[in-house]
Amino acid sequence: MSSTISANVDGRTATKLKMVASMENRSVSNAVSSAITVFVGLPKGVRDFLLELNAQDDQDTIVRLGREMMAAAARVRLEKATMDLASEHRFGGSDDASSEIDMMEEATAFSRAAAQRT
Repeated sequence: MSSTISANVDGRTATKLKMVASMENRSVSNAVSSAITVFVGLPKGVRDFLLELNAQDDQDTIVRLGREMMAAAARVRLEKATMDLASEHRFGGSDDASSEIDMMEEATAFSRAAAQRT
């Protein structure tokens, strides 16, 4: 069940929101819904820190943190793809080292393919 929620934002935030929604071919409502879903799912300390950075207009730290989060997300995707491949037992044989390399290469290919879809 969905609920309608109303929020007031300043003009600068509204402009950024409309730009993001347009660049991602999404409605403003969909972008707001996604933002709220992500925000409420974060631990309170992370939410507070992000709001603090925004209030301080600390764009350098925001950009740096975004890059670090993307790197962490890529690592997690790679680990998940590797575990998924390992669970399929598609790579086997007597040479365990080459099997691990094969799995890593396949996981990297899956991760790249997934990143291109997003």
